[in-house]
This record gives sequence, C-alpha cells and structure tokens, in this order.
Amino acid sequence: MDIARDLLESLPEPHLIVAADGVCLEANSSFAKLINRPLTELNGYSCADFWPSVGEFLNSSGEHAVELIDASGRSITARVSCFVRDVVVVKVLASAAHGESLQLHHKQRLETLGILAGGVAHDFNNVLTGILGHLAYLRHVLPDPFNKSESLMAIEEGALKASGLTQQILNFSKLDASEELRNVDVDQVLARISVLLKSAIPSDITLTAQRSSRGFTVLGSEVHLSQILINLIINARDAISGKGDIEVRLISPISDDEARDIFGDEPAASAYGAIEVSDSGSGMSDEVKQRLFEPYFTTKNEAGTGLGLSTVNAIVTKLGGAIQVFSAAGEGTLFRIVLPLAATAASQVGAPGSELAVSRGTGERILIIDDEDAVRNVLGLSLSHLGYQVDTASSGIEGIELFKEALNKYSLVILDLLMPGLSGEETFNRLRAIDPKLPVLIVSGFSSEHVVERVLEDGARDFIQKPFSIEVLSEKVRGCLGD
Repeated sequence: MDIARDLLESLPEPHLIVAADGVCLEANSSFAKLINRPLTELNGYSCADFWPSVGEFLNSSGEHAVELIDASGRSITARVSCFVRDVVVVKVLASAAHGESLQLHHKQRLETLGILAGGVAHDFNNVLTGILGHLAYLRHVLPDPFNKSESLMAIEEGALKASGLTQQILNFSKLDASEELRNVDVDQVLARISVLLKSAIPSDITLTAQRSSRGFTVLGSEVHLSQILINLIINARDAISGKGDIEVRLISPISDDEARDIFGDEPAASAYGAIEVSDSGSGMSDEVKQRLFEPYFTTKNEAGTGLGLSTVNAIVTKLGGAIQVFSAAGEGTLFRIVLPLAATAASQVGAPGSELAVSRGTGERILIIDDEDAVRNVLGLSLSHLGYQVDTASSGIEGIELFKEALNKYSLVILDLLMPGLSGEETFNRLRAIDPKLPVLIVSGFSSEHVVERVLEDGARDFIQKPFSIEVLSEKVRGCLGD
C-alpha cells in the first residue's frame, strides 16, 4: 500500500481506506490528528474503535453524518464522503471537533486552492524560464544595434513582470511558510502586492498605495509580509459596498513617543515602522472589534473563513510587532501594523534581469537533468555559449544512466528538484551514492523549503530559483565549480 500511503499523506483533508470487514487499511496523518490518535493505533485495526457505526456505511457511497470517537472518548460529529469499490475510501468533509465545525472544511478548501495555484505557477515559471533564458542569450550573441531593439526589451520587460507575479503566487501558496527570517524591503513587497491585487479590486473602489520616504526594512519573510498586506486589503475591499476608497500607507520610522505608547517605556527595538490600511467601508461595532482576532470568527458568513486576521495577528506577534485597530460602525476602519525596523537594509542579489558580469567556462562538462524541454534547451544553449560542454537528460533515471556511462567526466550536474517519476531529491541521492564528491547545482520553480534545505545539507553546492538570467546562472555555475 506504499502508493496509497503516499497519496493519502499528500492530501490536506482527513482520509482513510476501510476494508470490507471494517479494518482500517490506511489513514493519513490529518485523520489521526482529527481523532487525536497515533497512526500506529489506526492502520491494521478495526475502525469500530473510533467509528462505532462504520458497518452501516461499508456499502453506501455518498455523504453521511457520522460520530467519531477521539482518544479521550469524546464524541466528534463529522460529515464524511464515502466512495465504495473493493474498499471504502472515506474523506472527512467537516467536523465539530474542538469547536471548529464547518470551518475545517473551509480551511482545507483554501489549502487545496493554494496547492493548485502553486502547481499552475510552477508550470508557468518553467515557460518563463525558457523565454527569459532565450532573451538573455540573444542579448549576448546579437550585435549591439540588436541588443538595444525596443521589441526585444519590451518582450523581456513583459516576461519579467510575469515572473514577478508568478513568484507572488508561489510565495502566497506556500502554506508552511517557515522560511528563515531575513531583511525584507516592505516598500518592494507593497509594490508587487498592489499589482497582484489590481484585478481583485472592483473598478468602483480606488486603491492607493503610499510608500515610505525613508525606506522600510524589517526582519521577517516576504511570504508573511505579503499575507499581512493581502489579508488587510481584501478585508478592506469586503467592508465597502459600492464606491469607496482603500489607502495603504507605509510610515518609517514612527516617533519614539508612539513606540513607547505601544510597547512601554523600553521598547525591544530601537526603531519601528507602521503599515496602515484604511477603508471607507461600513466600520465595526465594539462587539466585533473584541472578537476580531479569534480564529474562525467571521462576519462574512459562508464567504469567509475567519482565518485572515488571526493569521495576521500571529505573524505580527512572531515578528515582535503590534496591531492597532480604529473603527466605528458606519465610519470605516484603520488597521495599523507596527513592526520593528531591521538594523540594515537587505542586499538583493540574483534577481532576474540583474546586470551581473558573465563568468565563462573553460570547457568543463555539465549534465543538465530537467523534465521540461524549454528549460533544458535554454540551459544547454546558454551554457554552450558560455564555453561549457553540455549533455541533457529529461528524467532522473536517464540522467543517472548518462552519468554512469561517463563516470568522472562531469564537472557539475544541474538538477531540477520537482520532476515526475524519480524525484530530484532521490536522483541527487543516487548520484551522490555513485560519486560522493559530485558538485550539484539544484534548480526549481516551486519546491518545499524543507526539501531544498535537506538537499543542501546533504551536500548540494547551491540552489537557483526559476526563472533566472544568464548572468545569475553563470555566477552560480562558477561558484559550484569552486571559482
């Protein structure tokens, strides 16, 4: 049941597979968490232990209301969907465990939407990698008059904008955004978010964004800061019926007196900045304001999840900040997010289209393993132009075979992490088993941070995010080769 186990674990909703005699063949971690039992007490045991009426549903496809029993003996009202064939596949649509009720279903639908959006953005990123790679190649091989061609520059500018939007979708779809904190320019985040949300704001609502005049850098993650801005702007949009205005302002720094009023006489940080999002909407009553940051509390009925502001509150608290809310019924709302400023500005390197020097090869042989034709082709073309010998493989299996045939002849392997069949991580492990000292540069447009970290910890030389320019590629390759 390895395939079934992997499939179930990849699903965010609680699932289990039940045999005709009521024995649980496989359950995923989400189901085990729902009923507060370890998987070792589920798989291979009778479902009657936690689902007393399971026998009634072994021959009945469709949706049903059932009672589940958690480890403490507490009854959990749940709604499940059963699919009956030789075995019964059960999906929990919603449960009333721990007061969550139908909100569990809403949360899981959002998670699934994020995964789907990330998958689409990943595929689009591969297309953009090919487009930008060929444009960069043309800039280097065409005579100077052609390098300045308005058409070529317009195509590249459009592709870079699309790349930026795609990266925003990828960032927002990372549900486990536990990435390492770094210096983030909030002005740049706001600029990208404003473009991303343009189509989400009705034409009769005016969205204005006022960036800070003195720079606004915080120690955090772009994912988290994007979530703060997106959640607050969307909430502001939903508070407006008909025509209205949403204004986003960045203030950096706020006065020392303001900081002391919020954080006490000895604030933890030396300076703070503020993100203000105001709207001309319906405002809030005192009762609503008191419950504003409760998980699953919403005034939008079925249209809301009640998770947006609780997420904002959790992020702001983690970053050492505070939230102020000013609102009254019929008078609009102002959210003020106060965050500690970073000591130094972020250094941004490796962005697509950055003007870096091109480092050339001296005939080294490189193996490219990527399942996308466009990516393989542009990588091969660019590296050949830079003076390398290049072989390509469209899968992990093919790449391993090529490597074995030319043992000790490759100076570097460029490996895509997200591939069908044999994954990039498994391909990496097999290659390193053959040659423990093999330099590997990993690339991806959408991969779990944990996978990237694991592969780097296991010995990969570096990581490059799709799409990338020929300048960044050349720099990364020379770095992996020890220059």
